[in-house]
Amino acid sequence: MPNPAMLAARRRSIEANIFPYARAAIDAWGSFRWHGAAGEACDAYKEHSSQALSIDVFGTLKRHPARHAVFNALAADLGLPADGPWEVTLEWHDPDKVMAEKQPTWVDAVARGPGSLILFECKFTEPDGGSCSQTHPIASGRRRGTRQCTGNYLLQANPANSHTSRCALTAKGIRYWDLIPEVFGYAADLDYAPCPFAGPWFQWMRNLTTCAAVGRAQGLQPAFVVVYADGPGLPMAARVGGPDWRWLEARVNLAAVTFRALSYQALLALAASAAPPDPIWPELLKWVQRKIASVCGIQSWDYEANPHADGHN
Repeated sequence: MPNPAMLAARRRSIEANIFPYARAAIDAWGSFRWHGAAGEACDAYKEHSSQALSIDVFGTLKRHPARHAVFNALAADLGLPADGPWEVTLEWHDPDKVMAEKQPTWVDAVARGPGSLILFECKFTEPDGGSCSQTHPIASGRRRGTRQCTGNYLLQANPANSHTSRCALTAKGIRYWDLIPEVFGYAADLDYAPCPFAGPWFQWMRNLTTCAAVGRAQGLQPAFVVVYADGPGLPMAARVGGPDWRWLEARVNLAAVTFRALSYQALLALAASAAPPDPIWPELLKWVQRKIASVCGIQSWDYEANPHADGHN
């Protein structure tokens, strides 16, 4: 049984790594969906924690009364209805399971207005999105070591269950390829070798199709935003704006779902300009920049000199 003193000590270490104003955005610390690392149930006490950085910013936005003005401004920039009030939720998944996933797609935050749905996936030191589990060897059990998909979108039998389909997940009833033709323009009845989503694009596909499907089901105009820490040497900052990322952005059908990458710095600049004057915004920016500078191994961070401070559009 966990030692209560140790649990209290861990909570204090997590709180110390979260912007003070944002701490109260976590309603129930014991049941909150904390992200773990190898051998740890929660690593949000670490300075490089992507979840902690997300809570710093979106926890503040969740609690702050100016969130309606901030998300109205962001929605207008995304081409969505700027019609608050806005409700913000940390660590969200679709409770209605419109994609019929066995393991739901989680996002770091969601903002919902009367006519708009914005899902946010946040990255700090991560190099890219996550890849499809079906191309990886099964880790344990009778089928240990078996790969359920070759990585090609071709008619194939899954050696783990003998189901035949172009996509092992489609054979399991998951609806990604019901939405992919509309969102990405790939026909579900054609072959692709390799599968367009066998690598790190899988997570972005999963996020975008989920966003489109949930928005449609709820009658809301959907947008999916990747929020990344912009700093020297951070892989997502380098990834965004590169040729592969531009190709992905061009592939997404904006009539189905809006897709945008936005730096934390740009998001906070938008918040400061949209909200009434409040020292909390420069304080939060300084907090975020301190974490980025520390992880990047630099002594200080000149926000004005940051070449990507205006984000990527």
